[in-house]
Amino acid sequence: MKIMFYSQHVLGIGHFFRSMELAGALDRHDVLFVEGGDALEGFVPPSHVTRLLLPPIMMDSEFKSLQTQDRDIHDIRSQRRSLILESFLAFRPDVLITELFPFGRKQFRFELMPLLDLIKDSRTGTKVICSLRDILVEKRDQAEYEEGVLKVLNAHYHHLMVHSDPRIMTLDETFDRVKDIAVPLDYTGFIARKRATGRKRSAEKIIIVSSGGGKVGVELLDASISALKRLPGMNVRLRIFIGPFMENGDREKLTALSSDDSRISMEPFSLDFLDELSHSDLSVSMAGYNTCMDVLSAGVPAFVYPFPQNREQMMRARKFEKLGFFNILNTLDPDVLAGAFAEVLLNERTISPAMSPDLSGAAKAAVVVEKYSP
Repeated sequence: MKIMFYSQHVLGIGHFFRSMELAGALDRHDVLFVEGGDALEGFVPPSHVTRLLLPPIMMDSEFKSLQTQDRDIHDIRSQRRSLILESFLAFRPDVLITELFPFGRKQFRFELMPLLDLIKDSRTGTKVICSLRDILVEKRDQAEYEEGVLKVLNAHYHHLMVHSDPRIMTLDETFDRVKDIAVPLDYTGFIARKRATGRKRSAEKIIIVSSGGGKVGVELLDASISALKRLPGMNVRLRIFIGPFMENGDREKLTALSSDDSRISMEPFSLDFLDELSHSDLSVSMAGYNTCMDVLSAGVPAFVYPFPQNREQMMRARKFEKLGFFNILNTLDPDVLAGAFAEVLLNERTISPAMSPDLSGAAKAAVVVEKYSP
């Protein structure tokens, strides 16, 4: 079976990794992975996946404007639209998967609606599936937004996959009109990477601090460095993982701040982050989907500082805090953080969750997609 998978990340890198994890699970098929954000250097996809890199479009941290690396936005839109349509016609996929759209990525209707219209009007037989994460961000006019989603979903799609464990989060918590969805809906469980190695214990405690793609969350890294300096006698190592999209000025600031403490190291973005996390004693991070799944897979105690721009990360963090997996940071005061770090590390706190979430989302989503094999 041939599968075309459209994934556009605009700020962080989570959408890319979640989509690629699902693409990887479709290893019995040929996957054309259409990627619309800044390309992640050094990433090598599975052998059955071919990446089609569109001219990149990203967004600023306030989600107010598109960024196109100083190229004219109209030229980029035209080029992307043509590349997608030409690639579709050349590849002739049995299934098209769009990540998030039509529940999000409204700014990319210019290239997706022509593709969906082509599929519907030409009767190619291509089945269209939406791949959706657990939580949707709030909208200024929720009723108008949901009406627009349903109009596209019910007219152009054949299936909706929600990558969540319904015991923890269901779509109707952030989308009121689930009952009006006319296509089959399946909850697949969360899409999470699997830990390759076991944990290594040592006398030295390890804290890993991260902020995903790096465009946001610098204040969390800054506060964590300052917090460690308030624990001068503790045998601990603080590893700061720098996101691939972090601004150079922020990177230089963090490097200077950490330079006078040998226990602090600045680490490049890791494609094996889950393995790194598995060897740590504490994770400190934002509360994005992929990072949360990595923390769950690694089984380490965690503090999360949800991205404040919308409700998504806070909702997820509260769900998992209630289950006993995370603790939410309500402040970045270094003194408070230092006390929190010390409490976890000195008491060797372990995870005692109320339940085990379903983390088999990639495999279960692959089964859904394979139902449409010709």
